[in-house]
Amino acid sequence: MPQGEVTRAGKGRVIDVNLVDSVFSLMEGMLPEYALDGRERQTVGAAIQTASPTNTYPCADGKWLCVAGNSDLIFARLMAAIGRPELAADPVYATNGLRCRNRDALDTAIAAWTRTLPAKDAEDALERAEVPCSRLYDIADCATDPHFLTRKAVLSIDDPLIGATLHPGPVIRMDGEAPEDVVRWTGPAAGADTEFVLHRLLGLPRGGQ
Repeated sequence: MPQGEVTRAGKGRVIDVNLVDSVFSLMEGMLPEYALDGRERQTVGAAIQTASPTNTYPCADGKWLCVAGNSDLIFARLMAAIGRPELAADPVYATNGLRCRNRDALDTAIAAWTRTLPAKDAEDALERAEVPCSRLYDIADCATDPHFLTRKAVLSIDDPLIGATLHPGPVIRMDGEAPEDVVRWTGPAAGADTEFVLHRLLGLPRGGQ
């Protein structure tokens, strides 16, 4: 259909979306690998079997940092940033394929560095070195993140029982509707609609009759 043309069929269309298909589509090359030679990837924790170093590393403050340094150029920058430039020059780690075979030693070296710093400091250092990384957010990070707050993904809502509390903003947003106008309350208290359900919807008599 040409751009801008409106169908005259007068019929809507069903949108079929499910979580299983959505996640399955993110499985990278696992399905074609299986079709090609019967290869079956197995669990490797937070790592990626076909990319190294790519993993999640513990930091000094008990938080975790996800680091992806699998391309040759990024790997060299990562090793320089953690004070181990000799590893980037080692033929054992010359290609991603070789690094995947020796991922344990690389993960140990990176973790030895991340354990010396709070996650935010380690993240800042790697970002300055142009190494892809991200802290693993806990709920406190989410509640105070400037991006979440600016987008109003985190809202302050008045609850009749506990007062002001935090509540997720709407996932689906319509043009012209502010998030705080969509989510205005946390929902009724338990039992608040008992009278309506029993006597108005179901027509049950009051007073046990």
